[in-house]
Amino acid sequence: MTFKLGPWCATLIAVTTLLGSGGRGFSAETPEADKAAEEQTEAMPHVVVESSNPMSGNPDAILAGKQLYFKWCTACHGPKADGVSRFGSYAADLRHFWRGYKEFVVLVKNGRPEKQMPPWREVLDETQIAQVGAFLETLSVEGAVWK
Repeated sequence: MTFKLGPWCATLIAVTTLLGSGGRGFSAETPEADKAAEEQTEAMPHVVVESSNPMSGNPDAILAGKQLYFKWCTACHGPKADGVSRFGSYAADLRHFWRGYKEFVVLVKNGRPEKQMPPWREVLDETQIAQVGAFLETLSVEGAVWK
């Protein structure tokens, strides 16, 4: 099966790549703004959630997941993972993720073409997906389900 990106998504990825953001993703215009966005994310109230993610709670995996998230996911899901990016509010709020870890893996691998999310199976392997999930679990708010 061949997946074609919507024109806006392909443009977004191309612009992000061309800007050479040094692996920081497209979350902010400067390293200082990136740091401020990360500090805001860390200051948000979070809840502890149960998870079936094998990397859940692993500090090294959480750090690696955070780096991957800020490299690949902030362009759409925003620096706070709340679905608000510099392009507006159109992506899922991942702090409220309720589908469980197994569904998270499926969604990341296959994307959500109907929602303009491309598949990431050619970019992120299972370990990296688990690391991103471990990071996102740390941002969970009341009602999130990762089990």
